[in-house]
Amino acid sequence: GRAVSHGRTGVPSDHGRRRVHRGPVHGRVPGPHLRGERILRVGRDVRPDAHRGRAAVNAFKGRGGHPKTKRCPVLQGGGGRSLPGRIEPNMETIRRYNYRAYPTRGQREALSRLFGACRYAWNWYLDQRKVAWWLHLPIPSYAELSRRFTEFKKEPENKWLWMVSSGPMAQALRHAETAYSRAYARKAGYPHYKSRHCGEQAATFTRSDRCHIRHERNSRWMFLRLPKIDGEIKLRWSRDLPSRPSSVTVMLHADGTYEASLVAKADPKAPPKPRHDACGIDMGLESLASIVYSDGTREKVAPLKALRKAGRRLRKLNKELSRRKRGSNNYSKTRQAKARLYARIGAQRKDLACKLASRVAGENQAVAMETLCVKGLMRTRMGKSVADAAWSMFTDRVDVLCAQWGRKAIHIDRWCPSSQVCSQCGRKDGPKPLNVREWECPRCGAFLDRDWNAALNILDAAGLAESLNARGGDVRRRLASAGRNAIAREAGTHRTAMPH
Repeated sequence: GRAVSHGRTGVPSDHGRRRVHRGPVHGRVPGPHLRGERILRVGRDVRPDAHRGRAAVNAFKGRGGHPKTKRCPVLQGGGGRSLPGRIEPNMETIRRYNYRAYPTRGQREALSRLFGACRYAWNWYLDQRKVAWWLHLPIPSYAELSRRFTEFKKEPENKWLWMVSSGPMAQALRHAETAYSRAYARKAGYPHYKSRHCGEQAATFTRSDRCHIRHERNSRWMFLRLPKIDGEIKLRWSRDLPSRPSSVTVMLHADGTYEASLVAKADPKAPPKPRHDACGIDMGLESLASIVYSDGTREKVAPLKALRKAGRRLRKLNKELSRRKRGSNNYSKTRQAKARLYARIGAQRKDLACKLASRVAGENQAVAMETLCVKGLMRTRMGKSVADAAWSMFTDRVDVLCAQWGRKAIHIDRWCPSSQVCSQCGRKDGPKPLNVREWECPRCGAFLDRDWNAALNILDAAGLAESLNARGGDVRRRLASAGRNAIAREAGTHRTAMPH
């Protein structure tokens, strides 16, 4: 269960001292002893192998295009980067398996004490780092602060810290060190203090903490035994674990539900058989994704708008919560009802993103997508709709599945004018207002749909289509055309549909 921190995976190394963080796998990728394997980090991104060369690493970090990525000569600013990560059929992957937990009343009290001790360890680590910075002293290392914390627990007034397992507190110190490393690498902000009123509470156990999982055949329940917690915690069984877990994280969500997250090694499944060579995807708000396939078919995926649909219920709960007395039982009930509604909205977004990403990555050998600045778009007047669309969740999932199944995911340049260029003749006529959904090209006279035209340009900019030779083709014109007569059933066009 050793791990080393890598650049963009969420656990970067401390570049100032060039130290390697040793510890169990918790949101981390394997270290030098597994450098020969190609590892998938489920949930965020995929790291290229060390043996794939510097060009692949630079392409992944956004320092340049992939060596095999083509640029469209018409789309100025086109081109892009592809994710070179690939998993061989016989390679193991590290996956996370989540199970709903149902602890008893006594176990909930023990977990509450455990969460409090982990928060205390985290806040203590931040205090030590801040005091050293204020006094202009050398920043203590993780090993030094871990030794100090062990001595700190031996003081008489801190005997309550011995009532819980020491493993999760050690992991809290490691996570605090990781947070500072990310802040120094300018990949995240500086860590903040944690409180019991925070929505999410978590405690991580490693394999050395001697956690035990038990599941009887044909049983609907799994049983988890944790150190210094009486009895076994019931877990709702949904699928078998492929191997012994390397870490167990117990989480308490804002809606009052408990969840156990287990990290284990698994053999990758056989990838689905692709139906298309490539596809270009244009993300939007009126249609969540406009997809153009290389074989002459196209489709639009309707947006979910989960937050908009729950807006009336949210306004009612907010009004009800404002009239409750803070700290009362009714206030707590209303707050949990609001948290449950937000959890439902998040689950709906995740369900649509995962299903659509699975279908797109499974049916295509290569996927071309645009690089969106979601953080910047969130600051505009469309921020609520952009957040409701969950673009980043979809694109990240596509990247992960493409690397897992050996497909190619290409992100074109952020400044590629996909909505300004005619996909038929290549004429660039400048930006257009968002209310212009259909327009006619002044040069070739093609009546174009904004979304499908952009998706076709994205396919060209990624180097997955012959843009110059195919211009003027009948199939290409039908793919980008707009209007009621542009359904083009002879080209195999799908109507707007939700993924099943």
